[in-house]
Amino acid sequence: MAEEAHLQVIDRVVQEALDNANLSERDLSAVAVTIGPGLSLCLRVGVRKARKIAGTFSLPIIGVHHMEAHALVARLTEQELQFPFMALLISGGHNVLILARDLGHYVQLGTTIDDAIGEAYDKIAKWLGLDLRRSGGPAIEELAREGDAKSIKFSQKTIFTIHAANTLTSVAKVEVSSFCPVAEGI
Repeated sequence: MAEEAHLQVIDRVVQEALDNANLSERDLSAVAVTIGPGLSLCLRVGVRKARKIAGTFSLPIIGVHHMEAHALVARLTEQELQFPFMALLISGGHNVLILARDLGHYVQLGTTIDDAIGEAYDKIAKWLGLDLRRSGGPAIEELAREGDAKSIKFSQKTIFTIHAANTLTSVAKVEVSSFCPVAEGI
């Protein structure tokens, strides 16, 4: 299911990225592609696309670590963010809490011990009978847009601990931990 979803959108996503940068494939000096971690079938879709572009234009390919890219994108959007910083990375099949000390220097402080959030989303979406053509995360996000974001008021900003096991009752369990408040605006 995930590989098919990647195959359906890879060309459009690459073209949108090029369009947003006001570039064409001919303007590139290299091609970066996620090489892991992740679902091998999905990674293969990206690698094939990267190899096609790189081969057509005789460009080098740069392998990118999936979770490192997520951690570093925060520095693109928050210009003042300097090392060291902490990041909670939640991406499909991988959930990790890291301390980013410097470029390429990360300390994993925690991770999930069973299902990652993406797997939990897929199970919950299936249980709710949602459209799974894109995967559970987008299906749940679409449903969430119909909700009222102000219906539950928390007394302080908190870190959420997701407990996801291999049963639907466990997957849906979310524990709110107030032991670690985070800074306002995060």
